[in-house]
Amino acid sequence: MNEKLNNLVLHSIRQYRKPNTLDLTVGEGHFQAPFNAKLGVYEALLMNQTKYSTISGEESLRKKFASKYYSQYDYEEVVVTNGATQGIFITLMAIINNNSDEIIVLAPYYPAYAQIITLLGAKPVIVDTKDHDFKISITKLKEYLTHNTVGIIINEPCNPTGVTYTLEEKLELLKLFREHKMYVIVDEVYRAYTNEDHVSFAELIDLKLKEQFIFVNSLSKSHLITGFRVGFVLSNKQIISNLQKLNWMIIGSLSKLLQEGASNALDDDYYPNFVKRYYINNTRYLQDELDELNIDYVKGNGGYYVFVRTDQMGLDDEGFTNLFSEKYQLAVVPGRIFGENYQNYVRVSCCRDVKDIIRFVEVLRELK
Repeated sequence: MNEKLNNLVLHSIRQYRKPNTLDLTVGEGHFQAPFNAKLGVYEALLMNQTKYSTISGEESLRKKFASKYYSQYDYEEVVVTNGATQGIFITLMAIINNNSDEIIVLAPYYPAYAQIITLLGAKPVIVDTKDHDFKISITKLKEYLTHNTVGIIINEPCNPTGVTYTLEEKLELLKLFREHKMYVIVDEVYRAYTNEDHVSFAELIDLKLKEQFIFVNSLSKSHLITGFRVGFVLSNKQIISNLQKLNWMIIGSLSKLLQEGASNALDDDYYPNFVKRYYINNTRYLQDELDELNIDYVKGNGGYYVFVRTDQMGLDDEGFTNLFSEKYQLAVVPGRIFGENYQNYVRVSCCRDVKDIIRFVEVLRELK
């Protein structure tokens, strides 16, 4: 029996979903998958596209995704994964070599990061960012770098805060990464929910830094096909070659049907842009209402979550979630799931019907 797995406490956001409540927990949009994605699956089925795909994923899908979002990468530098989380798992598996390896994780963080690192036998080095506007500072990051540091995970926009880095902040980080040869895993699953002037790390790295950077993304959030489980990892060809091996051993390949649906989804920008505007408007509405109520929250400018402080209302995160669930039938996620220093925060998901966000605000007004 795997003792690491036995001892691993699975912190799942889904555990906070409860029946007969307005669900503001999971980052799964309430709109349905785009019609052309479903049509792509249907047409592929009629054309008998029911055989194995390749271990890298369909060439046409990789070409389309890279050219649309990561023009710095060739399709041969892309591997299709079973969602972004599997992409993160095999990426960490590819770079972790022994038990002394350390991966820096910026808190607050998506719970799976630390869990996967621990399961693979390495050490997650948790670096709190609360004292620096929920971003990592160069000075603080340097304090945590050791000869055992093999990588860092940067989630941008951050889940749960929505925080992104400015161009100047990114350029400063790139200087540091040039000096310290570590892998930089950039999780960009919420990149679609950023401002037009947002610049990805992928647009800034040169050929030398390309050897260190690994980008993870998916179509789950951007195109509302969470159940399709279509993720992507982009990196240099040596890394991709190792990820192909892991893909073959773990999933073999992703369903051709789902890849055809995903490929079709990439052909249409209207529906994803409509959804983006809707959820960003929800997020801004909640932020504006919190400002009016003088309730503190993390000033994120990306994604569709709001990380709200609860201690101003005399509650910790679990007290807040229990009260909202039991008395008001509203479900949110306690902050401690994203790091031990966040017991006075809750994460509110705004990828819901605006009526649900309005109801959440009404309850806040009642409590105030």
